[in-house]
Amino acid sequence: MTAMSEYATKGAMLICTCGTAPSKLLVTSNNLLHVQGNAVATISDKIPITNIKPFGACTAKPFNPPCMPAPTVWAGFISSVQVPGGNPLLNSSTIQCACGGMISFQNSGQRKPQKVDLNPSTPQIATLKKAALNSTPFCEECEKKKAQKNPKIIKIYWVDEEGEPRKLEELNEGKEVTLCVDVEEGAIGETVNVVINANEDKLFKNGVSQLKYDNLRIEDDNTAYVDTFKIEYDEPR
Repeated sequence: MTAMSEYATKGAMLICTCGTAPSKLLVTSNNLLHVQGNAVATISDKIPITNIKPFGACTAKPFNPPCMPAPTVWAGFISSVQVPGGNPLLNSSTIQCACGGMISFQNSGQRKPQKVDLNPSTPQIATLKKAALNSTPFCEECEKKKAQKNPKIIKIYWVDEEGEPRKLEELNEGKEVTLCVDVEEGAIGETVNVVINANEDKLFKNGVSQLKYDNLRIEDDNTAYVDTFKIEYDEPR
């Protein structure tokens, strides 16, 4: 996986060089490996209509009839990893359509932080900021969250290439995995903090005794995830 690549997941947007509109990828091959709560796509997710929807009209054919995708074989997947459905796809993966177009990912389907840029010179914004400083408006959603119990971690594990859940102590040093944190008494969208302690006779890389992951979002499967997790220890002195 290159530094800029991401796993392609359920809901990723696809485009075709001969299509007039994007379409959303549906993942049916894998229900075990997830990123941010969405199933990771594999090389088996190439069935027309079931996985890959039409791309508007097809400009590769005379008179531009409605698109009927005919995907062939995915390229650019992760050959070293096996999950249910086969090898995982990346946002850089592509698949040739038998009608002539090349299908690629417009995005990975993974959520990105949203940034809203405001013009600080706008009078309306200045008025709103001043009002906010002088008042504490009632927040119904905030009050609901206060009444909810804090999420409780019940299990921390990772999943091997065979799809089997494994204990944290079974993870080899330097192996990169997705860490799964199962919780209870937590709602979707809430966050949980995770602390991983080093063994008594070791320190993690850079001499720290704990790995801390704050504000991990709980997904709809009551699990929070740490992507690209790995354990690295300092050399013994």
